[in-house]
Order: sequence, then structure tokens, then C-alpha cells
Amino acid sequence: MKQYVLVAGVDYEFKGVNFRQLCDNRRQRITAANAGRTDLRFTTIDFRAGETVVTDVTYPAGRKVETSSRPQSFTPITRASYASVSYADGSTHNRFKPGQFGTASMLDVYSIVREIGTNGPRTLVELDIFSHGWMGGPILVNSDDDRTAVVPVPSVGGAPSLVLLTATGTMRDPDDMDPRPQYDFLPPTMDAAALVLFRKAFAVDGVVWLWGCSFPKVVHHLLTAIERSSGYKSAGLGNDDILTLTNLTTDDADYLEVFLKPLLGPFPAPRSRVTAKFKYLRYFVCTATRSSFAAQIADASNVATRAAPLGTYAEYDGGRLPLMNVFSGFTAHFTFYRNYMGMTFDPEGRRYGVYIPATSCPPP
Repeated sequence: MKQYVLVAGVDYEFKGVNFRQLCDNRRQRITAANAGRTDLRFTTIDFRAGETVVTDVTYPAGRKVETSSRPQSFTPITRASYASVSYADGSTHNRFKPGQFGTASMLDVYSIVREIGTNGPRTLVELDIFSHGWMGGPILVNSDDDRTAVVPVPSVGGAPSLVLLTATGTMRDPDDMDPRPQYDFLPPTMDAAALVLFRKAFAVDGVVWLWGCSFPKVVHHLLTAIERSSGYKSAGLGNDDILTLTNLTTDDADYLEVFLKPLLGPFPAPRSRVTAKFKYLRYFVCTATRSSFAAQIADASNVATRAAPLGTYAEYDGGRLPLMNVFSGFTAHFTFYRNYMGMTFDPEGRRYGVYIPATSCPPP
């Protein structure tokens, strides 16, 4: 039996997108394409509804039969689960309130995958996550990693006591429900034995597919500055070709310097203009990409991960059984990734980049 895990995050701004419907559309598309009538199992975890649904598609006597069960439930997530937070730029966004321990978490997704590794090894064909996203991964609920949580501790004969816990080292914040690549694939969240089971779940040709955005504006700005610099070519640049990036913001220069200062030293003024050999700029893009959740989960699962290339965003399909795709307007970025990073793209033509496990970025 081939298995698929479908994850529906929450549209935390409540602007109309239903990620559960996209999961269901993916399931229907896969089922319709199952010409060989192989038995299929879909495990859908819906964060907003607070439920896990297992749908088996089998073909006894050649006739398709679908059966469903709901083996696990969580606290549903509603508008009341959020507080509106104002930011320095004048914008406001909904943030998941702390202390909501009964809702689904990314840890539940990992647990489902490890259970497949235990009971159905090498059967997981896809782990699909439909949600908003950023370079740090899917935004399933938009919670905070503030490293603290007030946790109720049961007491004998009375109300639970409230205890403040502080996460240290590689511990996860207890009331953070979103993925965190810097903690998730290390002890105590996932020790060596758990990581073995996580990897063991995936079929030889299995994939992880992150359908949301990966659009740090600073990376988009820097890629654009590279692509618009005098002397840039969409193919054929040599390591020692020199490019001058212009019109950089302070944030752009600061971010680029984080990656290149160990190699080039601090950038001289004016920081709105940076000149460097192409090999250093390509090294920046490589190391930034390696720091993303897509690269980290590719390493952890040991299978290819399809995700928006860093500095691009996803949008919703139209038509029947819509899914998502990476916005087609990032042509120059796609060309850069293809020609200078060796990135390939998903076979469905949705412009998601393929992140390969254990890719390295040797310093130039």
C-alpha cells in the first residue's frame, strides 16, 4: 500500500483560503492518476478542524472503494485562538496565542511519519504540507518561538499549578506549534533512533512537498541586485568575474555581510554598493538556501524536497481541483538557480525547486 501524508495549515489571517480543500484536491488527483489501481492510504492532519483523517482507497474485485476513519483529534483552531499584534512598520498580523497545548503541532506530523517508518517502512510516497510559509518552513499556525511557556502542572486535590518553562539549547518552545529547523531534527525533539524511523518511512522515490511561500524579501532584493548588476549574465559567469550590487538597503547589506564577512571582512562604506567576485555571491545564495527548512527536512528525511526557491512565493491555482504553484514572474531567479546552483524543478511544472539531501556549500 502506498501512503501519503497531507497536512493542512491554518489561514491565520482568515482571508478565505482553505488548506484542507487543497489537501483533498491532492488526494483526488493522486487517486485519479492511479492507473495501476494500487491500494492507497492518505493520512490528512487538519490543524484548523483539529482532526486526523485516514482515507484508504482499495480495489477489491477491481472496484474502487474508499473508507475513512478519524483516529486522532485535537482542539480546533478558530479566530479566538489568535491575538492581533502591531508591528513597527504599521502592519498588524494575527499571532497564535501562547498556552494552547491541545492543538495539533508539527510534532504530530513528525510522529505520523515515524509511525509509518515503524509499521509501513518505505511506503510513504509524499509528505505534502499546504500552508503559508517562509524560509523557516511552513507556517502552520503562526506561533512564536519565544523560548518560554507557562505550563499547567497537575496537583493533587486542587487546580493545576502554573509553571514557567524556559527552553534552552536545542529544546523546542513547548507552546510553539510550527516547525523549527534549528531544533526539530536534533535531540531532544528527534534523537538518532527517531530520525532513523523518520527516514525509514519514505519510499525510495518518496518526496517532501512544501507548497507555501519562501519569500524573505531581503533574499529577493539581493538576487535582483545580482541579476541587474553590470556584467551579469544568465549563464556562463566565471568564479572570478566581478559584480557590483547597487541600491542595496541597510537590511540587504547587513544580511549579505552575515554570510560573507568571514571571507571578505566587513563591507566598506557606502554599504548601498557592494562589489564582489561572483563565487562569493553564489556562495551566499547556496548557504542561505542550506539554512532553509526545505534543505533541513531534505537532509532529515533523506529524500528530495520540493519547495519554492528562496526569494520566491507561491500562489493558488485556478480551475478544477486547484493546488498551488510558484508565481511565474520570478523567471530571472529560476534561471539563476538552474544555471548557477544546479537546481532542478518539480516534474508537474509548478516551478517548485528540488532541494537535494546532503548538498554542501564549500567556501570559495
